[in-house]
Amino acid sequence: MDTEHVTLELPANLHEQLQETDVVSYLEQLVTDAYEGERWLKNLNDLRQSIKDGGGFQLGDTQEEINERLRQIRQEIFEEDYAHLYR
Repeated sequence: MDTEHVTLELPANLHEQLQETDVVSYLEQLVTDAYEGERWLKNLNDLRQSIKDGGGFQLGDTQEEINERLRQIRQEIFEEDYAHLYR
């Protein structure tokens, strides 16, 4: 019966962790985490594209316009949700 061997070079701390746990389960978790990260990144890119396709946030074209619009939004939120607490 032929067997294949795989040699891995690991940092010492990772090697110690693998000695204390089931290697297959650990590798499965690493692969699962990697796939979840890729899926999260794809969802983020999809959201960005959706915002872009929908015309963006429409905050303004220049830094000054964006800052002014954000100030305006912040003031509106304050007036709606918090101003009554200070009167």
